[in-house]
Amino acid sequence: PKISGDVAMELQNDYAFSSDDPTAEFNNLTATAETGLNVAFTKEFSINAGLVFEQVQEPPVSGDDRFFDDQGLYVQVLTMDYQTDTLHLSAGKMGVNFGKAWDVTPGVFGTDLAEEYELAENLGALAAYTFDLGNAGTHAITAQVFTADTTVLAESAFTRRVKTREADGGPGNTGDLTSFGFALDGGDFATIKGLEYHAAYAHRANGTAGAPGEDRFALYAAYDLAISDAISMQPLAEFVHINDAGGTRDQDQRYVTVGVGFGYDAWNAAVSGTFKTTDPAAGSATDEEHLQVSAGYAWSNGLGLDLGYKRTRNGGTDTDTFGTLLTYGFEF
Repeated sequence: PKISGDVAMELQNDYAFSSDDPTAEFNNLTATAETGLNVAFTKEFSINAGLVFEQVQEPPVSGDDRFFDDQGLYVQVLTMDYQTDTLHLSAGKMGVNFGKAWDVTPGVFGTDLAEEYELAENLGALAAYTFDLGNAGTHAITAQVFTADTTVLAESAFTRRVKTREADGGPGNTGDLTSFGFALDGGDFATIKGLEYHAAYAHRANGTAGAPGEDRFALYAAYDLAISDAISMQPLAEFVHINDAGGTRDQDQRYVTVGVGFGYDAWNAAVSGTFKTTDPAAGSATDEEHLQVSAGYAWSNGLGLDLGYKRTRNGGTDTDTFGTLLTYGFEF
């Protein structure tokens, strides 16, 4: 057996210094640590675990400053895996391969709004097959079945977070594997080096009697452009459409994320925006905007420092936030 893993730690301070809503003006200092652990029994068979330590509750009183408040530890991933060069089979607690912007959009605040459609912490099974088409690139097709985790693995230590229960119902929370998803990922094209794509569909069956299931579609593309040995640029874009969003009949949501990251030696900079539209079954559509710009430096010892600014608009309310992010990571 072989044990390996990685640790990513963050110390982030967000200061919402101006808002049309006075209760949205506050300072929040948090710590985050994500640990990935792989226990390999053979070259193909392994157990993988992902632990997350972060802020797990909303503030009890809006507008109060927070200093490492409500930090909790929970299991985000726990799977048994069989993996070869072309085949990957997995079962346990996992995320769903749907969308990319919620994970990879660059910047201190790049992923904030797109995180709303991340499908994390589900119990299920996955099968993925990778195939090489030579000059036409390398591609992987993924199929999953899943349901929301309502077991003891959904609990958190140190601070108790709100736990989803099967009786709560809602999209993806059925207690059985009636939700499913498919994804196609690719890259390594000979003619367009640096291009990658992601296309995905997910259906979340509804555990509430008489309520509709939710259908999601995602399309993502990114391009890694090496301008010189020291300078690089990485533009990306993603579109997500959700039918019957939240299990509400005829309510649709759309997310559009665009961003570009820049690298110069150990320096980085990023500009990104996410735009969300909700079309209810009755009434007018509502829009949300999330714009951010940031820059930072990464030292060779794994330490990084980034500064960022974001402006959010929700229901006509604008909020400006300045952020400082200190990161450190290592592998073992």
